[in-house]
Amino acid sequence: MSKAKLDKRLHAYRSDIANVSLKDKVTAEKYITGTKYQVAVGVAPLFNQPEQNIPLSNQLLYGEYFNVFDVKNGWAWGQSLKDGYVGYCPLGNITPDLHEITHHISALSTHIYPNPNFKSIPVDRLHMMSDVSVVEEKQTEGFFPLADGNWIYATHVSKDFGKDPVSEALKFLYSPYLWGGRSNAGIDCSGLVQMAFATIGISVPRDADLQEKEIGEILDEEQELRHGDIAFFPGHVGFMLDDMHLLHANAHHMRVSVDPLREVIDVVSFQTDEPPLTCIKRL
Repeated sequence: MSKAKLDKRLHAYRSDIANVSLKDKVTAEKYITGTKYQVAVGVAPLFNQPEQNIPLSNQLLYGEYFNVFDVKNGWAWGQSLKDGYVGYCPLGNITPDLHEITHHISALSTHIYPNPNFKSIPVDRLHMMSDVSVVEEKQTEGFFPLADGNWIYATHVSKDFGKDPVSEALKFLYSPYLWGGRSNAGIDCSGLVQMAFATIGISVPRDADLQEKEIGEILDEEQELRHGDIAFFPGHVGFMLDDMHLLHANAHHMRVSVDPLREVIDVVSFQTDEPPLTCIKRL
């Protein structure tokens, strides 16, 4: 009996190597547990092949754990331990030196500094829901010390979560669109939905098709739309602000925008032969 084909976005396997957890599900030359690394830069790109001149698949944010199964020619092939996404990350963007995660970035973006002085030159720029390791919650000039020796402004990190994903998503309004992006420096439609839910402590899949399968319940056609409903289109997704307006990251405006749902449906209808509105779901 042949083994079922698994989605390679979410299951780490190749013909030569596979995650040991998939031993009974896929065929590979060897099965390994992998080695945990941690993202050491503000944003690390993730690709589906070990090359950079191809479309971005995803991004890993600072502090995120990445389980590495293979290292070759400056690339690490592995799987995010946050959303399970599999891909190739430049080896220089991650480190095997791990720090325990204590807080997340609550500001839309912020900087880390080499010392507790806002006039010093930042070491890097971090983005909302990046993970950090605060050594102690005792402020020095308004900053917390981090385990890697850097400093972060204390009010820009938190252990708490929000309550409304749409309100959190609105913070990204006018952020530029970036295929595969997950930050206010550049974000795509499913990245916006994923990050908005992350801010309220809920983990959802990375891509729109996976989100459509797993998030919420489909509304009946006669049900009135409301704030927080999630509209799915072929290859696209966004939040309803109310019964008429959609908040979404889109390549039409190349930014996060609010548009009448009717207009979005019209735009999508010119781009596909499929029904332009797949479904609307509610948690």
